[in-house]
Amino acid sequence: MPRRRFLLCALGSVAFVACAGHPVTDPECGLRVIVAFSQDFQSAPDAAFVRDVARAARVELTYVRSITPALHVFTLAAANAGDPGCEQALARLRSEPRVRSVDIDARRRTQG
Repeated sequence: MPRRRFLLCALGSVAFVACAGHPVTDPECGLRVIVAFSQDFQSAPDAAFVRDVARAARVELTYVRSITPALHVFTLAAANAGDPGCEQALARLRSEPRVRSVDIDARRRTQG
């Protein structure tokens, strides 16, 4: 019996480590947000730049469209247990130095 428990724990640990670096696939929270970065883009923000910002904030950002060269709409997703309103994810994104501001797209807010 102890050997079986050990194997189950080991398998669980491997599964956790394997998932730790992957994009959020089943988010605890999700919203549409309007983001202003510290630099303006003439069209869509550079994908590598957005990936780097999202990785630093531990969120997933999916580009939707640009409103202006300074304002961009994204869907935000994050695996935050107990944070369905995304407050922790929003705080992390807002504290990222390359982000000037983040506002919830109130017209498109996900109903939950």
